[in-house]
Amino acid sequence: MSKTAVRRVLFKSFWAVIGLVIAVSLFKLAFTGSTQDADGAPLTPTGQIPPEEVVAEKGTISNSLTIDGTIVIDKPVSATSSVSGVLAHRYAETGAKVRKGDKLFQVRAEEEPAEEPVEEEPVEEPGKVDDAAGDGDRDDAPVAPPAPKPVYHWYTVVAPATGIVGNYAVDMMADVAEDGVVVSIRPTTFHAVGAISPLDRYRLAGNPEKATVAIEGGPKPFTCTDLRVGDAATETIESDVPEGEMMEGGSGGEGESGAGARISCLVPQKVTVFDGLTMTMTIEAGTSDGDVVTIPVTAVTGLVREGTVWVVGEDGTPTEQPVKLGLTDGKLVEVTSGLKAGDSVLRYVPGSKESGGGPDEEMVEEVPAGEM
Repeated sequence: MSKTAVRRVLFKSFWAVIGLVIAVSLFKLAFTGSTQDADGAPLTPTGQIPPEEVVAEKGTISNSLTIDGTIVIDKPVSATSSVSGVLAHRYAETGAKVRKGDKLFQVRAEEEPAEEPVEEEPVEEPGKVDDAAGDGDRDDAPVAPPAPKPVYHWYTVVAPATGIVGNYAVDMMADVAEDGVVVSIRPTTFHAVGAISPLDRYRLAGNPEKATVAIEGGPKPFTCTDLRVGDAATETIESDVPEGEMMEGGSGGEGESGAGARISCLVPQKVTVFDGLTMTMTIEAGTSDGDVVTIPVTAVTGLVREGTVWVVGEDGTPTEQPVKLGLTDGKLVEVTSGLKAGDSVLRYVPGSKESGGGPDEEMVEEVPAGEM
């Protein structure tokens, strides 16, 4: 056999051995796995996930809240009479434009006349009859007093709001009941209305008074005033939009469900809008001055003024620590005291859903029923 043939055989045998070793190794890894860690120590299952940590950092927080909603025309305002009477005069007819405080109509009310003093009858002397005329009738006989004339008072009712006068509910000189609706004013004012979640209401603790409203395809973004939240917003407007549509959208531009309270602001008169337009309301509720210590909101229990975090020590043990809080943008929160930049805290509050039950919870061993 030549040297060339021998080399070929040896070369093929060498690669065959290498291939066999690789195949055996892959088979072992696939079906048996590793039972040691990187240091050679055996791996023991614990059933626990190490708690995740985060470092407090310097940053700037801008508390800007964005809410989707609708432009809604204000509900009609009723003008009522404070007394019972008749509709005596109309200062403003149906369809007329009035301002708040303008005269609307006048009610004539009839009141009881004051009682006149009753004169005492003269005392008749015994045996004496007053008949100076000699006609047989007593000159001192009582005479029936004349019927009292009716006493009228006129009451003027002014417009309770600026708008257009609607149809009168009663005709001229027809009866008007006390507190009865005589006519309604249809306002020409609009409100931007959206829904705010209960948690986001904490972000408006500073009670901002205005917001910026943007309407796609409409006028340029404008400032609306008289910002109201909750019951105050509900009393201000009344929407014909179905409740499900009104409560769609959320805060932060993330499309959260608006299962909370309504929020509204007044659209300026100079801005042309229409009932039912879709809008986006942006509320600037504060910005931190300069760099401040920030951590995720998931690391804090309580987000209003005071809270609690779990600071991780050098030995890895978390310790509960009270902190003072400032602004939040819904993702990060400002820590004004109790933490400094560089401190490590648990990213999730122990016991929360994200924490997986908390770092202090121990595994519960399964004990056979007979040993309980």
